[in-house]
Amino acid sequence: MIYSTRIFNYIDEIPNLVWESLAIANNVYFTKPYLKAFETHNTHRIQFFYLVVYNANEPVSIAIIQVLEFDFVAADFTSNANAFIQKVSFCLGNLIKRNYVKIMICGSAFLSGEHGIYIKPNQDKKRVLDQLIKGIQAIINANRYLEKWVDIILLKDFITKSLPIANNLKTYNYSPVQVDPNMVLTLNPSWNSFEDYLAAFKSKFRVKAKKAYKTSSALVAKDFTSEEIRIYKNELTKLYYNVKDRSNFNPETLNITTYVSLKEALKEHFVFRGYFLNDKLVGFMSGVISQNSLDAHYVGINYDLNKKHAIYSRILYDYVKIGLESKLETINFGRTAGEIKSTLGAVPEELTCYVRHKKSVANFLFKPFIRKIRPSVFEQRFPFKTEQ
Repeated sequence: MIYSTRIFNYIDEIPNLVWESLAIANNVYFTKPYLKAFETHNTHRIQFFYLVVYNANEPVSIAIIQVLEFDFVAADFTSNANAFIQKVSFCLGNLIKRNYVKIMICGSAFLSGEHGIYIKPNQDKKRVLDQLIKGIQAIINANRYLEKWVDIILLKDFITKSLPIANNLKTYNYSPVQVDPNMVLTLNPSWNSFEDYLAAFKSKFRVKAKKAYKTSSALVAKDFTSEEIRIYKNELTKLYYNVKDRSNFNPETLNITTYVSLKEALKEHFVFRGYFLNDKLVGFMSGVISQNSLDAHYVGINYDLNKKHAIYSRILYDYVKIGLESKLETINFGRTAGEIKSTLGAVPEELTCYVRHKKSVANFLFKPFIRKIRPSVFEQRFPFKTEQ
């Protein structure tokens, strides 16, 4: 088998033959319409690249590469931010002698999960991964700006069953880092309705869910069309920033117009719901349906009204409702607010990233700090009855 790699700077440069050969229409995250939505609306802050690996002349793999800048001095670390992230940022600043870091990511800056590399079945995954690493280096070498300024290379969010292959990255001096897990709820096939789901709860968790719906009864939920997302763009952006600004560590900002394109392209596979109180938009939720899973994306919340009207709790339970109504297998709530999401029955799905500094000497100095990174600690709740 003779493997080779080709670099594409824009999604429209990739020949249709590649998409046909990879045949990954069932996985939304590796389809042209999904990827183009992010590229079209976010190039003001991110450089996008795409690596295609060929076996002879047959495309067998694609990797999504994004280059972004994170200013860790200007960043507004909240009072509950991970203290170690602040320490690493300070040490990295001393190491590279500037206030920002250029990060090359294999994966998505906007989504947690294994959405950076797709490899066709029956391929030598280790050799394909070798080609991808060479391709990442080739992107840097071919661009004088990237060659000078890229500091960190990050391959993100490998699930546990992928680690036997992903651990080969250690041979290229990448350090594995276990990061905060995704919180995933597996939907029992016997739950034909939201009421069946609640009936599986222990009493206090069932009372909590019903209280959330009662408290949020004044909210009017509406599934948005692409045009409605466009109309409410300014309000949605404000609500999005309310949540983003409270995040412990969120290096990139999404252009909300991305959601207009996603709704137009993915239709029923993209979920977008707004929440109104007295005709005022006070919250939203978004998500992607792919491979029998509803994967939560960003939410937006008016925090001044959140406690009184249980906006966030309503959003979380509505994700479950949508999953049940769509006859899906899992709900992926993402990696924040683990304890709250565990009260809905979600459990951690461990994720591992692989990271290195571009330069060997700097990477040697960087490794001790990387080894100290640990996932956030939270108390896992178990809401289901013993028999569940």
